[in-house]
Amino acid sequence: MAPAPIYESGVPWNPERPDTVIISCVDGRWRSQIQDFTLNYLKTDLHADFLAVPGGIEPLTLFDLVPKDFNFFRRRLEGLIEAHGTKRIVAIAHQDCAWYKQHTRFPFKLDLRERQVADLKRVASRLHEAFPDLAIETYFARLAGKADERVVFELV
Repeated sequence: MAPAPIYESGVPWNPERPDTVIISCVDGRWRSQIQDFTLNYLKTDLHADFLAVPGGIEPLTLFDLVPKDFNFFRRRLEGLIEAHGTKRIVAIAHQDCAWYKQHTRFPFKLDLRERQVADLKRVASRLHEAFPDLAIETYFARLAGKADERVVFELV
């Protein structure tokens, strides 16, 4: 006998496979705005596949330095693409990323936004090579407004 359920979602089950993969950081401070951007700008829904790890796309930059991390992330992305018939990959980096701050690979101070944008561009290029039939989009989310009360997204 199955145990009694403790919660039943009011959201109906959708058996269709999503055609978009969103790659982002797990930082919960940005989740609501990324979901809003996904729904209202990208015109996907919350049904899109989400690959979220600390640092977002950062593991995909490690093909030379930490192949184990790169291959772990790459295999999961390839699996999603193959199983779901993915047509579009969207990568989103964000301002003030703790993972990027803590895992600086250089002895000198770098502008984190500059590094993240460079990483987004580098990963987009590699994704285009690996998956030439897919649309690849990259964005950077940052705080805006007088008191940093809003989040804006920039195309990279």
